[in-house]
Amino acid sequence: MTKPASIPHPLRLGLSSGALYPDVLSEDVPAVVAAAGVTEIEVMLQTAGEYEDPVIRALGVNAAAAGVRVRSLHSWAELHPLFTAYPRRTAEALARFDRAIAAARELGSEVIVWHGPHAAALPRPEGFERFLAVVEMLAPRFAAGGVTLAIENVSYCVLARVREVAAFAARLPELGPPGSVGFAFDPFQAASAGANPFMVLAAMGEHVVDVHLSDHRADAPGQRHLPPGEGDLPWPALLRAVAGVYAGPLIVEAHVGADAAGLGPIRARLDPILAGLMAGVDADPCAGSPPAGVLEGIVLFNQGAFYACHEAIEHEWHAEPGAIRALYQGILQIGVGFHHALGGNHRGAVLLLGDGIGKTSGFLPVCLGLDTARLVRESQACLDRILVLGAEGLAGFDPGSVPRVHGLPPTP
Repeated sequence: MTKPASIPHPLRLGLSSGALYPDVLSEDVPAVVAAAGVTEIEVMLQTAGEYEDPVIRALGVNAAAAGVRVRSLHSWAELHPLFTAYPRRTAEALARFDRAIAAARELGSEVIVWHGPHAAALPRPEGFERFLAVVEMLAPRFAAGGVTLAIENVSYCVLARVREVAAFAARLPELGPPGSVGFAFDPFQAASAGANPFMVLAAMGEHVVDVHLSDHRADAPGQRHLPPGEGDLPWPALLRAVAGVYAGPLIVEAHVGADAAGLGPIRARLDPILAGLMAGVDADPCAGSPPAGVLEGIVLFNQGAFYACHEAIEHEWHAEPGAIRALYQGILQIGVGFHHALGGNHRGAVLLLGDGIGKTSGFLPVCLGLDTARLVRESQACLDRILVLGAEGLAGFDPGSVPRVHGLPPTP
């Protein structure tokens, strides 16, 4: 079980050296970000030489002088070709990871981010098992160095979508010592892959050790890594969901200019949200328990009385002026979606389940004491099955697969 979203965590904005690329050399980043009021950075190693002692030593000296912490390093994926048939490439790729681990120890960094291999290079299912074997080989190296390997959900790489992330998370305990491997969550990359960022985050669960921030616009896919607030991503809900599973710096990757002046507008948008989360006031509609009508509706949902559930929750939805009304509507729509599925209305089931899952996903992993992550996960599995069955095969949908709402109220 992941941590409840209603418990505030010490989230704060950090900056990637990639946000200053190519204007500022990696070792010169600390002085620039310190002048902009940033105290934690993630350094992207942009060349083979940046893994080596001269650059790492200069970076450490400059960070100490500026009062900036190098919290994480970001590997250059092309320098780690671990999936070729040529043994020398593999040996050199491993040696470079060893060098990155040594650099992290010297700098006091906790995390090294890796994209993993391109998905096209590892066709499933054999490729996925090969990927797991490589991670299992890397994990003891990271554990010995006291550093966590954070694999990012990059849109063109092996852990791009919810199903892949969930499959990897399920195997994590067998891959290495606790804390040796985790995830770097990137909502931009999730959106770029056509995945629901909330569901990617839910699949990562308690294994999130690094978070990247940049925005995405569905109508302009060529505009990559926009400043948060300049795209379509719902930042208040996303940050609330992140706070449920992660405590640490939120690494801004959007370009902010050579002097980091572009960080100002980002702060203006995100700092009030973070302040609300830290104060436990928010924007936090997830504290407390559901109102009476929603409680009644959940009991009816769990009894399979989906139309009556709709009637009970609809009153609360109309009466509620706050953001939490979207959760009420989401649960209501999921129930109506199952009502349509069991009644043979394929189109209605697909539309209502999709809408309801989308709304409920804004309140993960726990809200009002309800296990929203589980409801979303299990409802999505049903929707996937309904899509496979199609209109002609909908009669084959198993009513026993319909989920219940867990948490409050107690389910009979």
